Amino acid sequence: MKNIILLLVTLVSLPTLAQVDYSIPETPKKIEFANVIVNLDIETQKKVGNYVTSLLTPQNSYLENKLELMQWYFPYIEEILDEENVPDDLKYLAVQESALKPDALSSSAAVGFWQFKEATGKELGLVINNNIDERKYLFASTKAAATYFKKNNLIFKNWISCIYAYNQGPTGATKAIPDNWSYASEVDFNEDTPEYLLKALAHRIAFEHRLNRLKASPRKLLVYPTRSKSLAQIAVELSVDLSELRTYNAWLNSASTPSGVEYKVLIPINKAREQEILELISNRKETITSNSNFPVLVKKTLVTTSDDQPILYDINGRVGILAEPGDEASQLASKAGFPLSTFLKLNDLDDKHIVKTGRVYYLEKKANKAPVEFHTARKGQTFWDISQMYAIKLKKLLKYNRLKSPETIQPGRVIWLQKKRPKNQPIEIVEEVLSEDEYPTIPVETRYERDDVVTSDPDDTEEDILDNTSRTNNGVIKLSSKEDKPEVEKPVVKKVEPKPEPIKPKVIDTKAEPIKTRPTTPKPKEEPTRRTHLVRQGETLYSISKQYGLSLSELRRLNNMSSSDILRYGEELIVNRNAASSVASSSRSEVVYHNVEKGETLYSLSKMYNTTVGNIQNWNDIRGTNISIGEKLIVSQNGINVSNYVSENPSTHTVSKGETLYSISKRYNISLSNLKSINNINSNIIEIGQVLRIK
Repeated sequence: MKNIILLLVTLVSLPTLAQVDYSIPETPKKIEFANVIVNLDIETQKKVGNYVTSLLTPQNSYLENKLELMQWYFPYIEEILDEENVPDDLKYLAVQESALKPDALSSSAAVGFWQFKEATGKELGLVINNNIDERKYLFASTKAAATYFKKNNLIFKNWISCIYAYNQGPTGATKAIPDNWSYASEVDFNEDTPEYLLKALAHRIAFEHRLNRLKASPRKLLVYPTRSKSLAQIAVELSVDLSELRTYNAWLNSASTPSGVEYKVLIPINKAREQEILELISNRKETITSNSNFPVLVKKTLVTTSDDQPILYDINGRVGILAEPGDEASQLASKAGFPLSTFLKLNDLDDKHIVKTGRVYYLEKKANKAPVEFHTARKGQTFWDISQMYAIKLKKLLKYNRLKSPETIQPGRVIWLQKKRPKNQPIEIVEEVLSEDEYPTIPVETRYERDDVVTSDPDDTEEDILDNTSRTNNGVIKLSSKEDKPEVEKPVVKKVEPKPEPIKPKVIDTKAEPIKTRPTTPKPKEEPTRRTHLVRQGETLYSISKQYGLSLSELRRLNNMSSSDILRYGEELIVNRNAASSVASSSRSEVVYHNVEKGETLYSLSKMYNTTVGNIQNWNDIRGTNISIGEKLIVSQNGINVSNYVSENPSTHTVSKGETLYSISKRYNISLSNLKSINNINSNIIEIGQVLRIK
């Protein structure tokens, strides 16, 4: 009888045990983590495996809630990390730091998703005051974390080192990180590796495995962009629970979001209501695509005491300076206490730009995104005008509109201001011809008698306007002091003629009215000429190769050098790039080359081209595993080992173990958002064996 009972207990327990065994992944001896290959010795492998097990057991409500938060927050975190060119694996650090709880508070007073202390948060540009704490705001805090990672990567040249620097600071990390990790594409984890890094790797292994096997959550978070509304107003408008809104928007302590600054309120919803809520958000009264509200200008300097004192404005929430008659860029920079190069960079200008009297120029960095989604171009507007209008960096503006350099804008063209226009979406043109650009300029007649205050907030008090400072690299520009404060005249709001309601962009056949561009005549091919470089004291093969745009292996081949040859002072090297190109083209039928991109390693290239690390090392005379961005490597010889070569242009990809949407997007040189769009995927969860469309 006892044996029968024991047998029944065992049979009942088997499904549960099998489920637990299935849900806990094995820790491999070699794994790619944060764009670096990590080798683990036996003891370290066991230790990381134990951490993985502890993260995934017991299977209780706490673990389920944490996994659901990852499903909700990761899509937004991944998008920001992708935009900032930070490895996708670093998203798991937010789980390690805060379990993705916005109001998480550590014993050392670190707060929020990424656990910033107040001083560090403010240094990274986060707003922290009685009304707002952006450490708890997913979008700003994630961007700040990416900035911090990139700052440390300038020091360590290794993303794994940056993970430890995030915990210990650069000084503390320097003591524990091996010197040979710098620029390394492969590192070893052993008994000397800090526990924090072992736990970071365990988070990646555990949760990537579980998320790939998890059913989609029945709930999700949507974004509601607003510039002034309260959570109570949004709750009523969308018929959602106010207490839940407060829980997922813990960054907001005041009644409503700040006026004039766009914030993204997170709306927790059941997926059954998704389309309904999206329509309500799209049709909300508060428009976010109007052209007429920008730039937002508020005069700050009411009285000046000398011709050299700058007249400062608040322009789109940033400090700006008014261009007066006769001012040039150098004079504006001098008034602000900036080097000319800094002033030009802040405003995306070159030294040939002619300053326009009455315009306000920026004295602070512009943003990577505009506060609104789109802009309809007016006659005569340029991309630079639009970048100044919305305080968006010109480089980002061009990227969002799929341009490498500014071009003439067809009136009525819809300009993307917050994200890149999808490849498969044509340029939109509003059919009606719009009036000419009306970029606001301030009438400048006399320096001391002004009634031209332009403001979006007529309720600003006298103290609000005067009590402002602007940081410069030379110290602080003081605006009007309270001791000098005269009687303040009531600000006069500049009247703007009413404009028609924005017209909904309509896609038209752009072939009917093509934008004329000047045809380019291809340059005739130049015959390769012999060009040499005389080696100077202190130079290396690496520095010379970068100077002439060659890879290290190319430079060696041109000069018949092996990796063991020593560079000698006074030696003459051939550095002709055309010669290198001709060598490549002459053997194109037998040799395949690859230009190394950011994040690639010898290991990832060997998998991409179905070869071995040893082959690539032998073909390119490489000792060790370090390779450089831009380096041109042989990845196949004599037509061998290219069965998986990406240039075959596959139309689909079958998901393998350990792959993520991010890694697949990088392999096929397609953006993460585009890959999701092609496959109608809303989350980042994929399954082994799933077939994805690539184009």
